Amino acid sequence: MPADPLIGRKIDDFIIEERLGQGAMAVVYKAFQPSINRYVALKVIRLDEGQGQQDEFRKRFAREAEVIAKLEHIHILPIYAYGIKEEMAYLAMRWLKGGSLSELLRREGVTLDQAGDIFKQIAQGLSYAHSKGVIHRDLKPSNIMLDDTGNAYLTDFGLAKLAEGSGEITKSGTIVGTPAYMSPEQLRGEPLDRRSDIYSLGVILYNMVAGRLPFDTTTSDLVSIIYQHLEKPPTPPSEFNPDVPPEVEAVIMRALQKNRDDRFDDAVDMARAFLLALGKSPGSSDSMSAQRSIRFQSRQGSSATTVPGRFTRQQMLLGGAALVAVLVIAGLLGLLSITNNNNTALAQTQQAVETVNADATTAALVPTVSASSVLEDERSSSEDILPIPAELDAARARLGPSGFIAYITCNQDSEFHAGLARELRDLAATDNISINIYDSESDPYSQVTMIERARTDGAGALIICPLNANLLAPSLTSAQQAGLPIVLFADRMPNYGGVLVGGDNYRLGLEPGRLAGQIIRDEMGGRARVIILDFPSRDDIVSRANGLEDGVKEISPQATIVGRYLGATRDNGKASVEQLLADGVEFNVIVSINDAGAFGAIEALDAAGVDPASVVITSVDAEALAQQYISEGYYMRGSVQSNRTGTAEALLNSAIKLLASSRISEFILVPPGPIVTKETLPTPNP
Repeated sequence: MPADPLIGRKIDDFIIEERLGQGAMAVVYKAFQPSINRYVALKVIRLDEGQGQQDEFRKRFAREAEVIAKLEHIHILPIYAYGIKEEMAYLAMRWLKGGSLSELLRREGVTLDQAGDIFKQIAQGLSYAHSKGVIHRDLKPSNIMLDDTGNAYLTDFGLAKLAEGSGEITKSGTIVGTPAYMSPEQLRGEPLDRRSDIYSLGVILYNMVAGRLPFDTTTSDLVSIIYQHLEKPPTPPSEFNPDVPPEVEAVIMRALQKNRDDRFDDAVDMARAFLLALGKSPGSSDSMSAQRSIRFQSRQGSSATTVPGRFTRQQMLLGGAALVAVLVIAGLLGLLSITNNNNTALAQTQQAVETVNADATTAALVPTVSASSVLEDERSSSEDILPIPAELDAARARLGPSGFIAYITCNQDSEFHAGLARELRDLAATDNISINIYDSESDPYSQVTMIERARTDGAGALIICPLNANLLAPSLTSAQQAGLPIVLFADRMPNYGGVLVGGDNYRLGLEPGRLAGQIIRDEMGGRARVIILDFPSRDDIVSRANGLEDGVKEISPQATIVGRYLGATRDNGKASVEQLLADGVEFNVIVSINDAGAFGAIEALDAAGVDPASVVITSVDAEALAQQYISEGYYMRGSVQSNRTGTAEALLNSAIKLLASSRISEFILVPPGPIVTKETLPTPNP
């Protein structure tokens, strides 16, 4: 086989290293992007001679690629960059190590349960794309990529449409797309809608459960394949795999109806029907259900002392020394663990600060943070890091006129996190610094994409509320190597050369735990059955849950801790309590690591007709809705106020200090707020 002439070639910012695969319209390469120190999958579409120079094609390619690049979903492979270079167009995408679904099916096949998990994910991504008016047009197993943990991602959205302008693709008699997976209306050249993609999903699902295509032939006769899709009903998959349940078969056969009006109207509806046919809950996988009922035994209490008082931000005067403005390069993923307020029991960081050994050109482009500016293992109060005017000037100069700080959230669903983002934006405005908000929606995989998007947009510094340390470690390492200042809203994780902002999570949980213990002692005779809504993937939140449990046992040692269950979001709290009620588990006290999980628990209790006076809930955050419930005696009896304003100030001030290369402690501690009960709430005016 002749050597590929593109191997070793540089296309814009990408150095091609090896070929990963080839399709009818494009070749996929593994390429390195040195400016961001990352690998990408580079999809190259060959063009006819001179076509890349045509203004019409350039405009259409850019327009269509921009639409696809804006598809921001956890199960859609993100596009980092696109362009036309001489005789080729290219798309740079996230590189995944798990290969494609096509390779998995050839190598070992999938079980029905695996098919359910994969299909649910790709259906979610496809439904999102459809909601944005984008039809895939070329769904097939080779366009479904897998990461190294088995999560599925749709790719090549609109690639067939992008390639239509190529003379090679549109030669007479050539069909855009892959006929074996195409709907009858697409084969007839009719206008398409999302139900055409539903048909292709049906073919993919058929392939997964039957181990073959519905209209496979012993020859490569294209006309025969097209005829069968147009005229012949598919053979029921159970004839090839007798283990396929009739309910599953019915879902597949409906998706493969010749008339699009007879198919499912939405990909998520189809996935829901498929999961129900498998005996699974459409809202969660079996593994998620198991996670809700597991009890977590790790104990990480803390006796660390917090600094009393609240941080009050002061207006800054403009002026002082300015630094030379530095250009910021686009680029990568990243992030870590999770946080709402955090724990002063700070683990020693296991990550040494690394500096980038870049060549002179790269060094001129990459903003760097001096390793000596971060005082490793030292701790300071949030009150002690107010920037001086010269530091503000230096930070602004470092960002430049169009630069900004990116805040990658945990979510924007809870009052705390939505308010934190708002306060960060307001505080930054007073300092004449731009800040852009990227919402991770409580999804660690989406958070990787958000960090990547922020760097591509030109972020000069990152403030991150991390969701999963292990998943996001490569992204943070890359950001560190690029010299980006990093502030993590977390206290128990490697910090990648930046600053960690947190609070005393153990004490934050201890107070509502003690309040629940007092109610158990005074109103229940010292005995109760208690469930804890936890979030076990974050050590700092587990520490908060430990405080909840210890607070209950300190005041009411005879109370029974039934177990720890998944909380942190409204959906998690609701699902966990629904499952407990369905299983007949008895409990009369809930202590939650935050209000959001408590609100979900209340939804489940209310829907089940449980008397609000029969269950006591204490929590953290003291959101407005929580205070209303507390005042009404509606399940909730108390919630600790988190120091949201102090947290926002600490996060922003830390980023400013890093941008100015000022000396700052590695750990910045934010004191917690008071506990809110009915007795401490202000009396409403008559």
